[in-house]
Amino acid sequence: MEAPSSTGGVGYDAQLVRKAVAGKSGAFDELVERYQRRATAVAYRLLGNLHDSLEVCQDAFVRAYRNIDTLEDPERFGPWLLRIVTNLSLNYRRARKSGARKISLEDCIIGDEGSTTTLAGDSPASEDRPGARLAAAELSAKMQAAISELPEQQQLALVLFSIENMPQKDVASIMGVSVEAVKWHVFQARKKLKERLADYL
Repeated sequence: MEAPSSTGGVGYDAQLVRKAVAGKSGAFDELVERYQRRATAVAYRLLGNLHDSLEVCQDAFVRAYRNIDTLEDPERFGPWLLRIVTNLSLNYRRARKSGARKISLEDCIIGDEGSTTTLAGDSPASEDRPGARLAAAELSAKMQAAISELPEQQQLALVLFSIENMPQKDVASIMGVSVEAVKWHVFQARKKLKERLADYL
């Protein structure tokens, strides 16, 4: 996974991890700065509001700091951290028993070959048509409902791979499954969404 910061990539992450383990002041703070936006985005996709996302991310960084010496491969800090964020987000979601998550596919369902299928009412030209805003609002509600009803593993694979654009191997690491399992979960999720949203395609 490409690091959020352009400075040094995963190799630089590894340097910071080693410095943090050695107790060098500021090293972990820099890791937080590099990954805070990505971690918050993942939590937000799963929880649906910024307040809960920030709370989960704060907890995740605290846990990462306390356990950073257990990280076997310093270059894998990113996937390791995001797995913590993901697990905490799922636990938080189960605890509050919320069925509504404001997760979207950013106005499109990504096709099996990497192409995008534009949904009705989402093209630029549709903004000029009467009722376009109402159609977009209806679509958003339908999409959120459809995604929230996906099995947890399918929803997670879809969010991390299709929306957050994470490499499949990193998604697999975060989910604790094989790459082939990630592909299957994403395929099944897309299939179900296309069936549920067929009237908008």
